[in-house]
Amino acid sequence: MTLVVIGANPTVARAAEALPGDLLHVQLPGAPALDRNDGRMAGTRQVHTVDFHDGPAFLAFVDEVLKPLSPTAVVSLTELGLEPAAAAAERLGVRGVAPAVVRRTRDKLTMRRVLERKAPHLNPAFASGGDPDAVARLFAGHTPVVAKPVSGVGSNAVALVDRAADLPADRRTGGTLLEAFVGGLEFSVETLSAGGRHTVVGIAQKGTTGSFVEVSHMMPPPSLDAGGRARVEEAVRQLLDALGLTDGPSHTEVKVDGDRVIVIETHNRLGGDGIADLVRLTTGIDWRVAALGWAVGAGVPRGPATAATAATVFFTAPPGTVTDVAPPPSLTHGTIVEWEVAVEPGDPVRPLRSSTDRLGTAVIAAADATACVAAVAELTALPIVTTQPDATVPSAHLVADARPTARPDAGPPGSTAPPSTAAQPAPVA
Repeated sequence: MTLVVIGANPTVARAAEALPGDLLHVQLPGAPALDRNDGRMAGTRQVHTVDFHDGPAFLAFVDEVLKPLSPTAVVSLTELGLEPAAAAAERLGVRGVAPAVVRRTRDKLTMRRVLERKAPHLNPAFASGGDPDAVARLFAGHTPVVAKPVSGVGSNAVALVDRAADLPADRRTGGTLLEAFVGGLEFSVETLSAGGRHTVVGIAQKGTTGSFVEVSHMMPPPSLDAGGRARVEEAVRQLLDALGLTDGPSHTEVKVDGDRVIVIETHNRLGGDGIADLVRLTTGIDWRVAALGWAVGAGVPRGPATAATAATVFFTAPPGTVTDVAPPPSLTHGTIVEWEVAVEPGDPVRPLRSSTDRLGTAVIAAADATACVAAVAELTALPIVTTQPDATVPSAHLVADARPTARPDAGPPGSTAPPSTAAQPAPVA
């Protein structure tokens, strides 16, 4: 039995080591090296390098290298590896997710059109940026409007637009999806499907900035009661049924406004941002292993839960140059179980426009939802990274660009971070 994993990062590769049988990793040229597996007992491991974004070259690799090995399944947990994994599985006739299903999850406009036919109650009003009449109707009846790339990732290039006249020419194409802004709180839902049966393994409540960048996740979600959770779970099941995703992991983002649940987007992979760590801490499920192992019948590994509630908090800072990085603090209301800051004094800091602009993360465990909310607020109030604005850019502009500010659904205006050169995680919604 051989499992082929496309584009694993070192963390995913370590999780794969727990699976039975042989492993074959397919990595991009220049990708980070995977850990040595000298102690692996379950089977062998191979690592091959090929540009799986180059369709013809990758399919030739599938025919020449993978086919003679007769693999059992081909999977990926990285966004840009999902379609290559599906193409390889289909070409080899082995277990994986069908390319058409992956395309429906990766192409946000295609997803909206599928839901329009099969589950319209899960959609906001929407339009393709390349349809002038539909764009005009959308702005006439719904403002503000969210503009996002049809195949975007990492909250990159997502913008809130108040008037049709403010929509730039480069967003008036089929490559942009326009959606009516939906109020309420936002949640991430982790699901594992088997034979069309969808099991929710965790729900996280999201905190985001004014530029839609995710800066916190809390699990279980403190603002979702039992009735709300049931509505969210049912909405995700309806979504996955509509898209035809019957097997494997999925990560779905929804907003809850009163009794209504609106789908924001979905992916046939687990969630990033350390959500797998929150699942492990609060449920005992090793979500990374389960999200890989479904394809080889490995089941869902579960140990004891070690935290009643947990959260990830991401650090940001106004653009400029890092002058100081604080050590992990001792929190009154929770315990820091993981801490990573990716910058040091002298490093440049860019404006916060996507998840790649975040500077580090903390994972927090707490005794209950109230303590977890308090711990996140406590960490939010502490300066973690301090920056000095570059002399060539007015400091007031820098602060306005980069500080974590609440979106309309993320809390009252008073919850935004104060202007400062100190990096602070945005408040939880």
